[in-house]
Amino acid sequence: MASSASEMEKAVVEWLRAELDDPEITADDNFLDIGGHSLTFARLNAYLTDTYRGALDMKATYNHSLATAVAAFIPASIQAS
Repeated sequence: MASSASEMEKAVVEWLRAELDDPEITADDNFLDIGGHSLTFARLNAYLTDTYRGALDMKATYNHSLATAVAAFIPASIQAS
């Protein structure tokens, strides 16, 4: 499991590049602008739950850059409370 936010940010970008078949995606992009939708968001959060034990906030992910969404990452321990 990667530990830093920058590693997670890179992992999110790489995952989305593969999922959306777009090698041009960067951390500065907005999830919806790159073609993300609710199913993509659910799959991404399943990956993040398995890998990082947490998830992205939908509002932050839909309304801001991927970097901002990763910065607002919610660990599973907080989600459960």
